[in-house]
Formats: sequence, structure tokens, C-alpha cells
Amino acid sequence: MHNKQLMKGMLIFVFLNLMLQSLCYARENALEPSPSDSLINNTACKLNAIPENQIEEESVVVGDIFIEPLPIFDENDPDSIPLHRWANAFHIVTKPFVIRERLTFDEGDTLSPQDLKEAESILRSERFIANANIRVAPVCNEDLTHDILVTTYDNWSLIPTFSFSRSGGNNKTIIGVREDNLLGLGIRTRLRYNSDEQRSGYQLSFSSAFPGVRHSNVYLDLVDNDDGERYQFVFDKPFFHLGTKRMYFAEYLDDKRVEDIFQNDQTRNSIDIEHRRVAVATGWNVGNSRQETQRISIGFTDERSVFRIDESSPSSNPLFLPDERNYQYPWIQFDYVQRNIAVLQDVYLIQQPEDINLGWQFSTKLGLELSDVADGDEFGYHLDTHAQKAWQYGASLFVAKSQFSADINTTAKDRMLAHFAGEYFYRANDILGYYSRLSATFSSGQFKDLPIVIDDDNGVRGYANQYQHGDNRISASVEARFYTDYNIYQLFNLGFAVFADVGRAFSGELAQFNEDDGILASTGLGARLYSNKASTPGVIHIDLSTPLSDGESVDSWAISLQMRNSF
Repeated sequence: MHNKQLMKGMLIFVFLNLMLQSLCYARENALEPSPSDSLINNTACKLNAIPENQIEEESVVVGDIFIEPLPIFDENDPDSIPLHRWANAFHIVTKPFVIRERLTFDEGDTLSPQDLKEAESILRSERFIANANIRVAPVCNEDLTHDILVTTYDNWSLIPTFSFSRSGGNNKTIIGVREDNLLGLGIRTRLRYNSDEQRSGYQLSFSSAFPGVRHSNVYLDLVDNDDGERYQFVFDKPFFHLGTKRMYFAEYLDDKRVEDIFQNDQTRNSIDIEHRRVAVATGWNVGNSRQETQRISIGFTDERSVFRIDESSPSSNPLFLPDERNYQYPWIQFDYVQRNIAVLQDVYLIQQPEDINLGWQFSTKLGLELSDVADGDEFGYHLDTHAQKAWQYGASLFVAKSQFSADINTTAKDRMLAHFAGEYFYRANDILGYYSRLSATFSSGQFKDLPIVIDDDNGVRGYANQYQHGDNRISASVEARFYTDYNIYQLFNLGFAVFADVGRAFSGELAQFNEDDGILASTGLGARLYSNKASTPGVIHIDLSTPLSDGESVDSWAISLQMRNSF
């Protein structure tokens, strides 16, 4: 009965949100300037007179904003086929007010070239938008303002899902449907059945801009699995762009599940987890210049995780049971963002514009624990720090990331974790590129339900899930990447890779149970498929790899078919 009431409430919320969005669309559409009418009627600002890149150094003052959402495929393209016309016919093009809501500027604002790049980057980050182009018209009125034309190209957003993938020796099946741009309103919905080595069940989720609050988002998620259930609600009005003045955030999460911990391609432990989190936050922009900003945020987090042995599993072992966490803490956070956006291609994706921030990004957060405090101490402390920077030199790109987190003076053992990662990209020519990665993780007192491991997804391809454990981890990869001009009916871009991975998880209590405690390595080759016409994020990997280990649980050859975040 409880689940049915939640489902009913969620559906009512979806209906009300759709109705509000439709009302907003009717109002905004009546006021939205038409590029085909307003620009063409002004002889000084005809649409075909707008240059591709009008400003390079100087800022401009925004006049009228014209929004032109375009369908998925250009039917006038000589390579157009009936499939492309059918896709356009069955797809609802994004409404202009949805694009306007996601713009970072309004009429009368002053924009620099980096402001325009940032605005394009934000539009391209939306799943339902394949690409975005913002052009500036010449001055054609007495107030010396520049009209702006925003052109967007839609992705195919209705994704029926039937997939079977195998990675790390385990199978995963997904059946369902996802719509990332319902009725052209930018609303994301998902209904699916999921089955993998740990659980099976159903998921219904919903995400949308919140009507009346610009640059905000509301997210609802309902999951009913055979091992538990999850309810999550999030309202988020983030620091949307460099000039955003205020941030608001609220979250409620209630998650019950059985989590299996693997090692040596076997289930080492099964844990019943009850996780609840309530969090609220707000923030201010405290120092903003043309290319950088500083922000201060404050908030409160109430988070509890309870762990019990799953008595129904023969693999359960009290030795590996995580400590209970019952955190309640106010916190303060400082962020520094330096904006220097470069629009590149063939970095993480294939033949797709990618927005890489070459500036510094730094964040540090300090929380004061009030509840779960060790005996003899007045307070506990929670620390989380992130830093990122990218450098471009000719055909080379280097990206560095670091993280440090700690939970100190709580009833559990002090936990500290430091992670560093560097990626190097070099484009030799139009066909060949090279990629290398080096990452390292060092920890003390790491949570047992979040182990540090080496496996197919964490450093060395071809090894089973959570194959090798340890308190520390070092891994590296090198790849030769081959880019082709071959495009499968304008649906998929094709690439290939030859790779070698090496890594090791070591030291700590769990490392003594590894069947292979040495350095793990693998080599292989694979195909890469990326669709710049679908809202599904990531790149499809089809890999054939050879793990170079004599462990009893390691196969001589491993075939993997899965979606990854990048090439």
C-alpha cells in the first residue's frame, strides 16, 4: 500500500508539472520573437547576414534573442534517407521556451566571447540537444545592441531499451523505455526493468526544470527491487553559470538494498543496507570577475547508513561488516572556478564538439559532526576537497584531477582517502590519436561497503568485478585510437582502439584474500560506436581483451559489450 501511494503521488506530480510546463510554453511562445519574421523584416539584420563568429575580443550588448530549434536530421542533406525523415516526423522538436530557460543571458546583458562559449557549452550538456550555435548579428539599431540567434539541433530522445551486456564475468539485462525530451518540454522520464548479478527490479524516474524557478531542476526516482527499494527527491538550483548569484538545494533519499561485495570473481559478502539522507544547502557568489568566480555555500546533512549481514546468503561474513554511520553536520564550502572554455573534438567522444574548461576548478568543504562523535571529543570533522585543471599545447591536451576526503573523530575508525588522476591526449593526424592515463588512490580506514578495487571498470580491463582489493590502488593505461570518417546512416560514428592496462590494489586487511596479489595487466583491442543523434550519453565499447594473469578466476580471453563515459 505504501508503494502504491508513493506511485500515485509521483504520477500526480508528473501530471501537474506537465500542465504547468504547457502553460509556460503557451505564454512564452506568444512572446517569443520569430527568427524568420523579425530578422528578415529588418534589412540590416537579415538571417543570412549573421556571421558565424561576429565577436572575437570585444563584448556586446544583447538586443533581441531569437531561438531556432531544429529537428534531428537535415532532410536537405544529400545523404538523407527515409529513416531520417521518419525520425523527424515522429520527434517533437524542443520548444523555444525550453531553450530560453537554459540560456545564461537576457536582453540588455553584456556578453564576452567566453560568455557565449559558456552558454553554448551549457546547451550542449543537455541530453536532448546534439549541438548548439550562438551567433551575433551586426549592430542594426540606434541603441547599438546586437541581436542574438540561438540555433539548437535536437537529439533523438525516445530510447526503447533492450540490452544485454557482459563485463567482468557478469551479465546485465535492461528492458525499458526512456524519454529525455517529453513533448519537446525538456522533461526526462524513465521506466525500466533491470537485472544484473546483484538484483532485479523496476525503476520509474522523472526529471524536469522546475516551473517558475529559472535554472532549477526537480528529480524524482522510485525503485522497487527484489532486495529493497529506493525513494529519492531532489530540488536543485545550482550555480548554473559563472555569473549565477544564488544556489539552493534540497534532497531526501531512502534506500534499502542488498549489496554484494565481490573478490576473486566470487561473492565475498552480502550486506543488507539501509541508507537515508536529508540535505539542504544554499550558496552565494561572493566574488565575480569576467573569467573567474568565488562562491560560499552552507548547508546541513543528516545521513545514516545501517549495515546487517544478509542471513539468506551463504557468502555472508561478519568479518567484513561495515561500521554503522550516523552523521549529522552543518558544513561550509568554498568554490573557485576559473573559466577558459576551449571547444575541441575527439577527446572523450567521436566527431562531436566538446567543451573543455582549461581553467582551474577548486572546491573544499568542511563539516562539523554533531552526532556520531568519538568518546572524549567534542566534535567530529568531515572534509572533502576537489581540484581540476587542463592544459592544451598544440595537438596535446593534459587533464589533471585530485580529491581528498576525510571523516575524523567519529565513532568509527578515522577515514582518509586521496585520489589523483592524469590524462594525456595527443592527436597525431586526422586518423590516429594517442591516449594515456595514470591514476592513484591511497586510503586509510576506507568504508568496507565502498572498497578500493581493481577490475574491468577500475583500471584494468578483462578482470571480474572487484577482482583485487586493497587500501591503495595504482593503475595506468595507454591506447592508440583510430578515428574514421565512416558514419552509419548518420546514426553512429565509428572508431577503434588498441590498448594496454596495468594496475594493482595492495596493502590492508582485504588484500590478503586476493588470489593474485601482484600487478595485473591486460592487452586488447576494440571498436567504439558513438551516436551524436541520440540522447544516450557515452560511447559503446566492444572489447576483446587478454588478461595477463594466472589467477584461477581469470579467463584467458574476455569479451565486453558496454556503455562507457568516453572513448
